[in-house]
Amino acid sequence: MKGKDKESAARKAKDLVQVAERAHKESARKADAAEDVSKQAKSALKKAKKDFKVASKTAREARRAADEARSAYDKAAKRSAKAEARLGKSRKKAASKQSATPVKETAPKPVAPKSAAAKSAAAKSAAAKPAAKSAPARKARRKQKAPKARPKAVETTPSAGEGAGAEDSFVLGESGADVQ
Repeated sequence: MKGKDKESAARKAKDLVQVAERAHKESARKADAAEDVSKQAKSALKKAKKDFKVASKTAREARRAADEARSAYDKAAKRSAKAEARLGKSRKKAASKQSATPVKETAPKPVAPKSAAAKSAAAKSAAAKPAAKSAPARKARRKQKAPKARPKAVETTPSAGEGAGAEDSFVLGESGADVQ
C-alpha cells in the first residue's frame, strides 16, 4: 500500500464524511420540521383545551339558567294554580249568591170576596194578638232581605270580554322579573 492506496483510502474516507454530513444535515432539517409540527400540535392542543374550557363554562351557565327558568316556571305555575283556585271559588261564591237571591216577582193574589162576618172575625183576632203577630212577621221579613255586601270584598268581576283573555293567558315575563 503505497501512495495510491493511501490516496484512494483518503478519498473514500472523505466521501464517507461527506455522505455523513449530508445525512446529518438532512436529519437536522427533518428534526427542525418535526419540531415545528410539534409546536403547531402543542398550540392546537392549547387552543382546543381553551375552547373546551369555554364551552364547558358556557354549558354550566346554560344549565344553571335552565334550572332557574324551570324553578321560576314551577313557581309561576303554582301561583297560577292558586289564582285559578281562588277564581273558581269566587265564581262559585258569585253563582251561589245569584242563585240564593233571585229577583222575585210577586204576583198579586186573587182576592176572594169575604162576607162581613168573616171580615169582622179576622179583624177581632188581629186586634186581639197584635204584639204576638208583629214580631214573627218582622223576622220573616228580615230573612227575605238579601244579605248586604261585605266591604272587604273589593274584587270586581271582570266583564265577559276581559275575563276570558286574562284568565286563560299566562305570561312568563312576570315571573322572569322575580328571577333576575
